[in-house]
Amino acid sequence: MLFDRLSYWLSPIVNSALWFFEFLQTHQMILALLSGVMLPFIFLLRKDEHQNAPFWKKLIFGFSMLCFLFGTIAPVPVWFLRRMYAGRDEVAIPVLSWSILLAFTAAGLITHILLRRLISPELDKAKRNLVKKTGMERDSRTDVRSVKELLPQALDYDPFEYIDLSKGIFIGLTKNGEPQYIPIKEWQSQHADIIGTTGAGKGVVTGILLYQSILADEGVFVLDPKNDEWAPHLYKKACEDAGKPFVLIDLNKQEYQMNLIDGITPDHLEELFVAGFSLAEKGEAADFYRIDDRKAARTAAQFVQTNPNATIRDIYNGAYVQGIGETIKAFHGKTEELAMLNSINAPGGFALKEIFDKGGCCYIIGSMRNSKIITAQRMILVRLYQLAELRDRVAGSIRPIAIFKDEVKYHLSKPALEGLGAARDKGVHILMAHQSIADLRDCPADLNGDAVVGAVVENCKFKLVYKLQDPDTAEWVARMSGTILVDDESRKVKTTVVLTEKIDDERMIRQAESYYIDANMLQNLPKFVSYIFSANTLAFPSLIAPMKVKKQPLEIFTVAPALAATIPDVKPVLDFDFDKEEAASAAKETIPPGIITSAGIELPVAEKPEKTLPVIDPHEEEWAFSSPPEPEGEKSSLLDFDF
Repeated sequence: MLFDRLSYWLSPIVNSALWFFEFLQTHQMILALLSGVMLPFIFLLRKDEHQNAPFWKKLIFGFSMLCFLFGTIAPVPVWFLRRMYAGRDEVAIPVLSWSILLAFTAAGLITHILLRRLISPELDKAKRNLVKKTGMERDSRTDVRSVKELLPQALDYDPFEYIDLSKGIFIGLTKNGEPQYIPIKEWQSQHADIIGTTGAGKGVVTGILLYQSILADEGVFVLDPKNDEWAPHLYKKACEDAGKPFVLIDLNKQEYQMNLIDGITPDHLEELFVAGFSLAEKGEAADFYRIDDRKAARTAAQFVQTNPNATIRDIYNGAYVQGIGETIKAFHGKTEELAMLNSINAPGGFALKEIFDKGGCCYIIGSMRNSKIITAQRMILVRLYQLAELRDRVAGSIRPIAIFKDEVKYHLSKPALEGLGAARDKGVHILMAHQSIADLRDCPADLNGDAVVGAVVENCKFKLVYKLQDPDTAEWVARMSGTILVDDESRKVKTTVVLTEKIDDERMIRQAESYYIDANMLQNLPKFVSYIFSANTLAFPSLIAPMKVKKQPLEIFTVAPALAATIPDVKPVLDFDFDKEEAASAAKETIPPGIITSAGIELPVAEKPEKTLPVIDPHEEEWAFSSPPEPEGEKSSLLDFDF
């Protein structure tokens, strides 16, 4: 009775075990496949990893062994038991079924390897994305592929709405759309350097700044060698709004417009010649010959001592310059080139000093190819420095003067560069625009490229940097921004047994340095977005937009036609007009074509002698009939002989 009750209680367990064994026997191929998939988890582990394996891995180990026993090798124990209890019956070896199970196990192994090679990298990526990094980590270095996400985007707005001189000079919006100003006194007491590739926004920001300078009663000179399309119209509108004069000078035109040397002193004129003609010493052998050029410049400059209203053309037409055409050809030729420019040789024309006295704007259009005009541009800049130095700073405050040098390499000269450091004290602040540091190194021969770069960096404390294309320029600007501390991350990569790389869970962070504004940021700036460098704060972004104006008719300044008719022409160096009688006599003396033999017989051109006959040199006949040479004097030393 007790055994019946016990068997009744144990029957569910026995039935479950029988059902379980029956399930295992009927699904041997599935178990063999699963064993092939899960067995590598055991065999591919290292020795030290078996003991430290987590609980879920140990469960996989046990299940894989169960699948291996009742799947892959199930026919072997079954065959063994049947052979033991079969008696005299012959039991066949299960070769086919075991081969199929082994094939399924091998397929599972291959599936395991393929899945681990495909899924492991994706799981590693997902794991990295789910990790929340520590907040104590510093900034990292920029990546050019994602750096645009860190940069501000340009905004479309009207700059006229933000111009308020009571707040200062408007320099653009912040990345949050708030206006930024700098004090007017600070703006008028420092030079500005504007750097950026073509079309990045240099002309736009210059228009915004100089528009406010004109409203602030400054005298503005714009030296534009590329003839901007919109700038003259904007500055004309600024002068109209401020009630100031606007003067347009085009050095390329043939009209008589201004007198470059109006009221100049001999010393200042000599300085103009040296600056425009690059006559300063350059540390080379040719400096010996420039001594004569500088002496000629000094002597020619004395012409204005007795002729205060003279022009460069008058100096060239003078007796001294005309007399050195064969002895000092360099100075004579360069002076002739300037004398041929009607635009700067107008007696009674526009005087640059008027802008110093009245304010307003003088817009001078130059050239980037014409060498004569490029020389005139350099001389105009030096002349502006001279006029600034002549002002009386004791009697009272002087009018601030702003000089904008667009494409600065066409205005560089040694006096202009030396005056850059002293101009600020004379009430002059300079704006210069260029595309790269290579433009600064592309200077006249009497300047050192590195010295020019150094002078610009030291004297231009206010810098606006737009998008750059030149990597050297971007690196140069990045160095000026200073360095910050960043974190460099280093990680370990392990190679798994299935030959896939896996990022280790641990990572190392070490302190490093990077530029505050690095080259990646400067080379990917959006249009009209810049970084402003000043002496008081760190570099900060600025967003600008064009000042929209309507085009107006522009007229260049010209002298009265009656006065222009009295201006003398440039004296020609050579006269190529022959007299008719001289031309006729030359025609009579022309020898008809033919060949004259040594016997005096003339042969026609068609008849050719068998061999070439010498032609009598007429100079030999003249020498034969001339008087014999006079006897030479007594030679007393080797120096008396002509070699």
